[in-house]
This record gives sequence, C-alpha cells and structure tokens, in this order.
Amino acid sequence: VIVAGAQGGFDLVARLLLNPGDPVWMEDPGYVGARGALLGAGAEIVPVPIDHEGLMVEIGIERAPDVRLVYVTPSHQFPLGVTMSLARRLALLAWAKAANAYILEDDYNSEFRFAGRPLTTLQGLDRADRVIYVGTFSKVLAPALRIGYLILPPLLVEPFLKVRRLVDFHLPVLEQALLADFMAEGHYTRHLRRMRTHFAERRAALLTALADLPLDLHAPEVGSHCIGWLPTGTDGLRLLHEAAVHGLNLWLLSSYSIEPMVREGLVIGYGDHDGTEIQEAVRKLGKVLGEENYKKKGIMSNKSKAKELS
Repeated sequence: VIVAGAQGGFDLVARLLLNPGDPVWMEDPGYVGARGALLGAGAEIVPVPIDHEGLMVEIGIERAPDVRLVYVTPSHQFPLGVTMSLARRLALLAWAKAANAYILEDDYNSEFRFAGRPLTTLQGLDRADRVIYVGTFSKVLAPALRIGYLILPPLLVEPFLKVRRLVDFHLPVLEQALLADFMAEGHYTRHLRRMRTHFAERRAALLTALADLPLDLHAPEVGSHCIGWLPTGTDGLRLLHEAAVHGLNLWLLSSYSIEPMVREGLVIGYGDHDGTEIQEAVRKLGKVLGEENYKKKGIMSNKSKAKELS
C-alpha cells in the first residue's frame, strides 16, 4: 500500500488499529515522529528500554503484556544505532503471535550498511501475519519525495486501502510513475551504491575529526549518524545553549527519550554534510565541550584512550 512517506504510514496504522487508551510498546529512546502519530490516535505509550540486542521484550511483557501494537526499528534502532539480534527478533515474533499483537517494523536507514550482511527483516521472518513493514524513499532520494509504502498481512490490505482513500486521496501519481521507471531501469540501485560510498566517506571523516574530543563514540556501520556519549553529569541544556552561541545545532539523546536517561549523549549526523563542513562543525563542538575542563576531571579524548591502551 503506497502512503505519503513513512510518517503517512505511521498515521494510517495508528488510525486503523488503535482506539483511544490502547497501550503501545515504544522503543525508549525512540523516534518522536512515530510517537507523535501514535499519541495522535490516543494511544498510551509504554516505554521499553533498548540493550545491545535491541528492544527488551521481557521488560515490555512485564510492563504491558496485552498491547495491541509494538513499534520497532530493528535494522538500525533510532537513535541508539543498535541492530536487533536474531534471537530477540524471534522472541518478539513469538510473543506477538501468542498475544495477537501487531509489530510495526520501521526499516529506518537499512539501505546504508557499510559492512556485513543485514539480518532478515521481521516481516521476512514472520509466519503468523503479525508484522506491518514501513519503508520510504524519502531518506534515499529526497526528503521532499513523500512516497512510502506498507507491506501488510493479507487480511489488512483492503481495510487499509479503504482508510487511505479517505485520509490520503491525492497521492503523487506522477512521482510514483517516474520512480517506478527509475527503479526498472536500474538507476535506483546505482544511486544506492553511490550514496553508500558518499556516506562511508563522510562517516570516516567524522570519526577522524571526533578522535580528539572527550566523547565515548558509538558508530554503527549502518545509517547516517553516530552517538557521542557525554561525560556523566553533563548539563545537556547548558551544552545546547553554548552550542547555539557558536552557531552549532546539537541534538541530545534525552530529547528522544520518555524515561530519564542515566547518561546524556549527542546524536551526530553526517549524511547532509561534506568533509569540510564536518571538520568545521567538530571544531566548534570541541570549543563547546571545553576539553581542558574535562581533562581536569580525568576524562580523556578518544585519541588519548587509544594511546593508553596500546
């Protein structure tokens, strides 16, 4: 089913499957756009934490065993960047089948993988028709291209089409036809290869530039951003203010969370910036962080840590 970008897909799922007050599992921290669509339908958000294997299914069951819907980004969790393990995927699918719940799988940025083979999607593993897969072309081609799609269990196709006709009647037909030709002629595949190369180069430039800063870096080999964990006790709001003074726009991890975070971090994107812009932004970030002050507290840069370990 074609929708107006991933956000249009979230909205359609929420409209059709949820009643006001229905509990929904939501990754925490997680994507605020999806959360907004769910809240707009009157859902009660149940935050479920993330560990190194992805959504912590057992904690979700403890907090709300009878939810109607679960929202996950298993290929590249936003914003933490974790890839959900196969064991965790199978556990989530088994629970959804037993609970008669649906899984909303947002395949965020899975196209930009720089190493290794991707795991099979939840939708590909699903044998009980419990997964609704959301994809979009906006991230890969252009944000203004509001073309997304839902891969639905067979029983949901007709109800979704009926609701979509009511809420999204004027989808861009010409753009769909052009995109279909673009893909059929092989241009889309070539474009993806070029984009992966560009993103890999920008990722490498960012990691090199960040090496001297007092951040604990998590840079997954997929997606278009990394996480820079800040020293414990960092005042996030003060950091944002100082960054604005230097003309730098920062995104805090806590801005994506529902429950309080033990440690603050930065979501550092590199997809929209070339090497020169990245170096300049990191130079400003270094000023904002005030590395000398952190060194007095015994916090070293990434490069210093590497030297100590060698």
